[in-house]
Amino acid sequence: MVEHPRIGDAFGETMRAALAEQRGQGPRPTIGGRIPRSVIEIVERDDGMINGAPAARYLSGPDQWQPFDLRALEMLDAPTLDVGAGAGRLALALQDRGVPVTALDVSPGAVEVAAARGVRQTVCATVAEHVASGARYDRFALFGNNVGLLGSRESAPGFLGALAAMARPGARIIAQGTDPYGGTDELHLAYHARNRAAGRMGGELRVRVRYRDLATEWFDYLLCTPEELAGLTRSTAWRLDDVDDADAPFYVATLTLA
Repeated sequence: MVEHPRIGDAFGETMRAALAEQRGQGPRPTIGGRIPRSVIEIVERDDGMINGAPAARYLSGPDQWQPFDLRALEMLDAPTLDVGAGAGRLALALQDRGVPVTALDVSPGAVEVAAARGVRQTVCATVAEHVASGARYDRFALFGNNVGLLGSRESAPGFLGALAAMARPGARIIAQGTDPYGGTDELHLAYHARNRAAGRMGGELRVRVRYRDLATEWFDYLLCTPEELAGLTRSTAWRLDDVDDADAPFYVATLTLA
């Protein structure tokens, strides 16, 4: 008997469908097998909450980006590791600017899509696995809310340590995050309270991505304040130097190798 949902690269399949939607060819969602419909990224949280957003944003160019992303882009002026690169939107923008960039993602499908869109240097691996390559970088980009990749209070030091192992002297992390605590949604407030009662950070999410009958494994994804982020760096080689919160609750944090 087949278990459902099947565990697999649901995020990568979402990226493949989004590329097919953008190009108007290839397998993508339809109504009645004939009328194309928008590809939606579905994220399931472990309290049962389901959220969705258009997947096209993963393929967007800088003319469609938020102001904080555009300001962060200006800080990526040296060889960069694009961590959690998705479909390669940042890597393509950096290539257009002549900045050497490697697009790193754990999703084989996402890496395939990034390469199909023209990203020249792609790697399918975790940051810890990529350390073994011997590659070194001056900048590490955590775009698209990817402060979340720190995962949790327990996993953050290892993640930041892996980046430090690939960092040249004076390296910087340019990381976009979201302060999760300013809202009034009762469902989110209850989730924060449940996390704290369990000894977790309030904005520590446990989620998985869904696509059709596929689901990724459950993983931790962290929403935190800049102050919480600073606390997570204290036992690492990184120091929080600057926070651009002009578009709060979204922010861009700059961390510098100590």
